[in-house]
Amino acid sequence: MPLQYINEMLGLPELQLHKIIYMDAHQVHLEASPVTDKQPCPVCHSEQYVKRDGRNKLRKIRHLAVFGRKSYLHVPSLRLACSRCSVGFVWSYEFVGPKQRYSRLFRLQTVEQALGSTAAHSARMQEAPASTVQRMHQEALPAQSERLAQQAWRKAKTTEGLVLGIDDFAIKKGHSYNTGIHNLRGETMLDLLPGRKLEALRTYARQHPDFLALNPKAVVMDLAQAYHTWISECFPRALRIADRFHVHGYVTQSVQAVRKSVQSTLVPRAKAILKSHHRLLNPPADFLPEQSKAQLDLLLSFSPLLRKVWE
Repeated sequence: MPLQYINEMLGLPELQLHKIIYMDAHQVHLEASPVTDKQPCPVCHSEQYVKRDGRNKLRKIRHLAVFGRKSYLHVPSLRLACSRCSVGFVWSYEFVGPKQRYSRLFRLQTVEQALGSTAAHSARMQEAPASTVQRMHQEALPAQSERLAQQAWRKAKTTEGLVLGIDDFAIKKGHSYNTGIHNLRGETMLDLLPGRKLEALRTYARQHPDFLALNPKAVVMDLAQAYHTWISECFPRALRIADRFHVHGYVTQSVQAVRKSVQSTLVPRAKAILKSHHRLLNPPADFLPEQSKAQLDLLLSFSPLLRKVWE
C-alpha cells in the first residue's frame, strides 16, 4: 500500500511518512518527519527568527494498530533556536506529549478500554505493560471525572421533576462524615462535600451557584435537622421527604427502647423469651413466616404497652 494511504489511516496530518523501516506479522515500524520546516518560538510566538539547530536521536512512538499490527513511528527530535529570544527548544508534536513514548490517540484508546473493563484487560488487548496502562488510567482520571461531573450536572438541570438525594457517610468507620448530593432520577452522584454541619452546607451553597440553580421537585434525606434547614433555605418550594431507611431505623430504636424498659419488669421466664427473640419486633409482621408471627404475638402479649407501641 502506498505510504500516502497509510498516512491517512494513521490520522496524523502533521507528519509525512518516508519509508517502512521494518514489518513482520506482529508489528510495523514507520519513519516519519514533520510536514513543516519550522515551529513558532514558545516565547515570542514567531517563526521569523527560528532556525534548526541540529537533532537528537529518533523518538520511537507507539501508535494505533495498522493492518492488525502494532505500529511504531520513528520521528526526529529536532532542536530549534530563536535568535531574537536567545532560547533553544525542541520540536513539539501534536500527536504525542513531550518525553512520551505513546501517542495521544493510543493513550485515549487504551484509557477508554480500561474505563470499560480493567487496566489489566486493556494491557492484554494492547500488548502493553500493565503498569504503563495503569499509569495512563490514573493520569486520565481527573479529566474523565471532570467530564462526567459536568455531564451529570447538565442532566440534572434539564431533568423534569428532579428528585435530589442528600445523605451523609464516612469512608471509614470513625472518620469525619461527608455529604453526598445525588440525582435520584438520573441515578448519578452530583457532588461530594466535606462535613455535614449546617455552616459547612451553607458555605457549599454559596460557593456553588450551579447547585442553587437546580429546581428539584423533591429532596430525599434523613431526619437530621441540619439537612432540613439547609434544603428549606436553598429550595423552599421543594418537597422534603424523609427516606424510609432512616425512618424505619428510628422506629426500630424506639420499639427496642420500650422493650428494654418492659423487659426488666417481667418474670424471669418471660424476660428470657423476650430477650432472646427481640429481633422479631424489628421487621413488619407481613414479612414474617407463620411460626415467627406466632412467636411475635407471644412477645407482644407480655405487655399491653409494648403491643401498643409496636402497633
